[in-house]
Amino acid sequence: MTKLPDNPELLKLYRNGFSDKEIAVQFDVTVQAVNMRLQQMGIKRAPFRTMAKEILEAAWPSIETRRGEFIHLNRARDLYAFLRRQLRDPALTKNQRTAAERFERLIKEHNAVLDLQPGMPGGPWVLLPREPSDGRMVIRWPEGRELPAEELRAALDLPDED
Repeated sequence: MTKLPDNPELLKLYRNGFSDKEIAVQFDVTVQAVNMRLQQMGIKRAPFRTMAKEILEAAWPSIETRRGEFIHLNRARDLYAFLRRQLRDPALTKNQRTAAERFERLIKEHNAVLDLQPGMPGGPWVLLPREPSDGRMVIRWPEGRELPAEELRAALDLPDED
């Protein structure tokens, strides 16, 4: 096996959009070797997914709400896709973009916000009528929870009308 290039060269390949697999083939190493080196260099993988998860965790901590048990449901997946789209994730698939659009349309058509209410009838993901305190956010932000900062906070808002 050939060894990986030095860190600056590896970083250049990564930033130029080469996948771990493409880099591994180029240097005749395993994908795991590429992945491990990038992690050692402090490269954050899937940053947009991570940011979307941070938003959801700030609103509904998994430990308290059991949110993880409900992420497979359509409204949760659509909300997640919406957040990633708002964060400008270039890795969204066509299906994920469609899910984000579907979620936005649902919120606008019902003039509603989404809330997580495990154990409630119609739950766990419930559409609630929009209140003035919701502003342009697509979810009902739980009382007593700190809103995320700047970019993450902005991802919660409906886009401006064109």
